[in-house]
Amino acid sequence: MVVVSGLVGVTQFVTSNIARVSKRSADRTQAVAYADGVLESLFDQWRNALISVTNTADRTGGLSTAALQSLLTLPTATQLPPPPGVTITSWSVKAATPLLVALTDTAARPTPENGTKSSLIARMTYLAVVQLQYPGPFAPATVTVQRNFVRGGKNLFSNYLFCTQPNIEIHPGPPMYIMGSCYIGGNLFTATDSLHFLQDVTFTGTQTLNYRPNDPRYGSTSPTITNNGLSDNWSLTDPPHIGQEQKLLDVPFASLDPHFTDDPNSNDTDSDGNPNNNGYHEMIEEATAGFSDVMQLDPTITERLVGTADYRIYVDASNAVTIYKGTSTTALATTTVEYLAIKPAVTTNTALWDPREGDNVRLVTVDVGVINTAFKLLKITDNNNSNDGLTLYIKDTSFGTSVSTKLGATTVTSSRSRAVKLINGASTPYTASTGTGFSVVTPNAIYIQGDYNTGATGGTKPATDTATTYTPPTVNPSPVVTGYNRGSCAVIADSVNILSNAWSDTASTTGGSGPTATATTVNCALLGGNVPSTPSSYSGGIENFVRFHENWSGVNFTIYGAMAALYDSEQALGLWSSAIYSPPNRCWYYDSQLGDTNPPGFHVGHTYERGRRVIR
Repeated sequence: MVVVSGLVGVTQFVTSNIARVSKRSADRTQAVAYADGVLESLFDQWRNALISVTNTADRTGGLSTAALQSLLTLPTATQLPPPPGVTITSWSVKAATPLLVALTDTAARPTPENGTKSSLIARMTYLAVVQLQYPGPFAPATVTVQRNFVRGGKNLFSNYLFCTQPNIEIHPGPPMYIMGSCYIGGNLFTATDSLHFLQDVTFTGTQTLNYRPNDPRYGSTSPTITNNGLSDNWSLTDPPHIGQEQKLLDVPFASLDPHFTDDPNSNDTDSDGNPNNNGYHEMIEEATAGFSDVMQLDPTITERLVGTADYRIYVDASNAVTIYKGTSTTALATTTVEYLAIKPAVTTNTALWDPREGDNVRLVTVDVGVINTAFKLLKITDNNNSNDGLTLYIKDTSFGTSVSTKLGATTVTSSRSRAVKLINGASTPYTASTGTGFSVVTPNAIYIQGDYNTGATGGTKPATDTATTYTPPTVNPSPVVTGYNRGSCAVIADSVNILSNAWSDTASTTGGSGPTATATTVNCALLGGNVPSTPSSYSGGIENFVRFHENWSGVNFTIYGAMAALYDSEQALGLWSSAIYSPPNRCWYYDSQLGDTNPPGFHVGHTYERGRRVIR
């Protein structure tokens, strides 16, 4: 009996302790789960605080611990009911080092992470800690839950191809190799085996090995899709896959008019009466006074590229040229050094015939060579967003009206179309201290004529132009001539058109496949829009995102840079089916310097991440 009683007692003791330990474990698990909820609330508040700050130093360097703590609050018991007996004893979100050491100086900002030459994309870390008390079997116990919050910069041009339209189509005829990562912020459609992805491809929607349903070729049997598209389109070990959403701008996506961010076949009409939130096309437009502007989060920083331009050039219906410096609202006098340096680079009242538009396009022609010389001689300067390179904003304000102009010696009528044409751009303005180059922005269409940012001269061409064969991915010829410093450049417009080294405006009326092209290289980021597919006309796809107007058959066209398809074109509305050209050998290479050095005028999009949870 004594032995039995002892065994019973031991059993009761062990059982009781197991129950206590089990309850304590359950209480601790509940407390940790509650702490996770608190940290999620703090993370959302922290992210919104960093997005919404209006002080430039706070936006670029992060908030100090003291400034941040004043903006954060714990969730209420109504918002997040705590488990019975669980209370928060302390909490904080502190600026920290990259090694997750909280800074003791509450006025200090986070220590930026090293490893990049661009201060714009440096990562900064905050340490979020919540300590809780929960019921214990004999006395209250404590648990500490910690996570690091990290804001990192991400250049728009971290990918070779960056697309924000809901449906992206890539259906090349001749073989096409994309030598750079691709981000598709929507659905991806590929229907030909001639497309070769050579690096990572992510999408946020779906991937379809076919034409999109509204494509005129949808449901057709030609061309036949062999091997389910897998044999040639991408590596079997790294097929296109779902990826995280990437930021284009710091502008909240939800603040844009949904009529301009949904399926491109929708009516892109103003749905809320605010002309300043009509999709990402706003980044190349000027704000309309009297309406809230979601592209400018605070008075000192704007996502509108007109606000970051060093000089703004306007041409009216009568071809009068007005030039402004920086953000000044007073035009430069025609006798100033800067006006006299820029004006000779600008030619007005000439035209080319664009069969896709079915119109004589009146041009504002800009001689980049003249601009480059003026920049070298310090007659014009990087005066807005100092030390980020030179940016020109150019606008023909007469778009949509009918005017007389000249195509060669012939007087013609331009019914509505306006564009900027860049010539002599083989050498572009360059800032050695930052590696930045030259950005040209226009809300009109743009035509790039000849080699751009290659260093080419009359007798010296980059290897990409002189190569007689194109056999990627083993061939990656130099895109510049020896000794030329290539800066990070960008061309941003309603649409981007390419004209070869052989182009002449007077030959633009040639029938057939257009005038004969010669090999041409463009070394810059290209941003623009397209005309979406309809049941009667294909968009042209990403393979024709840059628009062609010549017979490129067997000829290399090289882009050494990046491309961003951001919006529907609003001015160059001609259908791809009306274009006259034959496609080139598309030699597309990513310029890795764009991942670290933004072209002039661009801010960085930010990412906000939570680190792993640590429980103590």
